[in-house]
Amino acid sequence: MDPVTHIAAGVLIGQAAKDKFPAGRALVPLAAFAAWMPDVDNVVGLFGAEAYMRYHRGYTHSLLGGALLAWLLAIVVHRFWRAAKTGRLFTLFYLGVLSHLFLDCITSYGTGVFLPFSDARISFASVFIIDPVYTLALLALIAASFLRPASRKAFAVAGLAVMLAWPALGYGVRVFVGKRAGELLAAQGQHVGALHVQPDAFAPLWWKVVAEEGDDYVMTGLNLAHPDALLPERRFQKAGRDELEALGRAAPVFSQYVWFTDFPVKTAASTPDGATLTFQDLRFMAVNPLVAKVRGDIVPFTLTAYLDPTGHLVRALFSQVGKAEVILPRPGPSGPGLAQAAGRS
Repeated sequence: MDPVTHIAAGVLIGQAAKDKFPAGRALVPLAAFAAWMPDVDNVVGLFGAEAYMRYHRGYTHSLLGGALLAWLLAIVVHRFWRAAKTGRLFTLFYLGVLSHLFLDCITSYGTGVFLPFSDARISFASVFIIDPVYTLALLALIAASFLRPASRKAFAVAGLAVMLAWPALGYGVRVFVGKRAGELLAAQGQHVGALHVQPDAFAPLWWKVVAEEGDDYVMTGLNLAHPDALLPERRFQKAGRDELEALGRAAPVFSQYVWFTDFPVKTAASTPDGATLTFQDLRFMAVNPLVAKVRGDIVPFTLTAYLDPTGHLVRALFSQVGKAEVILPRPGPSGPGLAQAAGRS
């Protein structure tokens, strides 16, 4: 979820808990900071694509790691604010951290809440990663809590209720969309396997639908303003996990991509110097046409392999919105399987 929504959640928690602490102006800003604090792991982006995929929304976003962050912050704050008890500060800050984990888990990115015991990325995708309606509703209740001090706590509690209720509504709509999309695909005579539904920009109105059909993914969507027709279909070839692992023997970022992605797809192209294999995750593609107008053809977390005529990796390019990183293979033999991987493309 975006930083503004995380901070808004922290402000609401601070406003709701204000009467449990000694008077002081720092409480609400500290609660807001605690709610944002897990995103300190964005610094791992300085260490490259592989580190970012592996560690963002990782240890600082786990139940255990978040508790440690909250405890450290409570100890530091208590040294400067002796009237506030460390245990009570920890409870407040950990609630802020938990709000962060909750807001991240309701998006499709995935969050490692059980690290270090499990590296499973948890997602109950019901809200798009940026949801103006959701965020503005929280900000409006925050404004009301400051403008009406006598009703501060009531507005803050109402804001926290909205924070929980909106994703619950989205999850219910997601279940409906999955059922409706299955009916529409069946009516078209399509016999698909697993069906996956994720919020798209301006959910809960727009939803992305990913259907598995043999070696392909079929991506479509549903606009609830027109629930009787699916959006135009786009078909993608699934990326072979063994293919990515073979490339990973030359550059580990490809092996990391296997773990990171949910719906990996590939596009192959010939070049004068050999071939390219471009890998993307349908998780980061949108079906709402407005996104295409704003973002164009850029898809975050695109990984491209440049192969020589023998199928060996020459270099890789990892692209996010606004930046790209060139990755060179390890010195020495590229490892077996790369030529075969190029041949399967």
